[in-house]
Order: sequence, then C-alpha cells, then structure tokens
Amino acid sequence: PPGDQPNNTRQATFSLDRANDISLHHAGQKAEDVTFVKTETDLDDVRLEYDIEFVTEDKKEYKYEINVSTGAIISWDYDAKNSLSSDPAKKTAVSDIEAAKAIALEQAKVKAADVTWGKVKTDYDDGRLIYEGEFFYKTLEYEFEIDAESGMITDWDVDSIYD
Repeated sequence: PPGDQPNNTRQATFSLDRANDISLHHAGQKAEDVTFVKTETDLDDVRLEYDIEFVTEDKKEYKYEINVSTGAIISWDYDAKNSLSSDPAKKTAVSDIEAAKAIALEQAKVKAADVTWGKVKTDYDDGRLIYEGEFFYKTLEYEFEIDAESGMITDWDVDSIYD
C-alpha cells in the first residue's frame, strides 16, 4: 500500500508556500511582518525537507526545517540577540537558575515533571549575565539562552534527538 512507503519515496504533499505558512503560524508571525531570507528544498540524509529562514522587523531570526511529505516541523531555531529591549519598564530580572528554567518551560509550553534537564548554568555573553541550558521532552531537545537582566529568551533551539 502507498502508506507503507518510506518517507524518501513519497511525493511532496506540502508546498513551499504551505511550509512557509506552517513556520509563520508556529512563530506567531504574519507574512507581512517578516522578510524571508531563505526558502529552499534540501535533502537531509534520506529525508526531503524545506529550509525556511525569516527575520522580523525587530531583528528576531527564525529558522525552520519542515518535512516535505508530512508538513511536520523537524527543527526550529529562534534568535533574538539583536532585539533586546532597552526599556527599563519591560525588564524582569531573572534571579536564579530555577527562574530561568521556568521561563524556558513556559516558552516550550511543557511542565517540569515531563522533562529531563541537561546542563543549566550561568555564563557571560558580551559582558551580560545569561542563563544557558538544555532539556529534553519526548523526542525533542531544547536549548536556550536567557538574558538575566531582562528575562528575555535570546536564543532558542529545538531539534529532534535523532538528528
């Protein structure tokens, strides 16, 4: 039966435009508010995927890999290093590693009891105190950096544990 064929022999069932829509929806962005910097089809091992990258007006960068056959997000990355707010009213300092973990869990929309934590530590990036770490949920690995002064996630990466 056709449904039993391996992924690498299936025809593309999701267009690049549909993959763009999937990535925009996941990022909570609208097409008119972003600039696409990369949209291409790539063969990764035996899997055909779309590589999509776009930037928002406030310099937030998003990168997605989407399965051509299923439309599933394989991995995604979010980078907001250039968009930290300098408005003191918007800042919420992060006081410790547990508070940083709570911010990461909120971003991933998962509960602490459902994840396995990897290394979480403090570091300095360009003189700024940051919290960086990783955790695992189901078959996904999450990596993050959080600015200690503002509480903003400045780097976010989600990948399959099989990649």
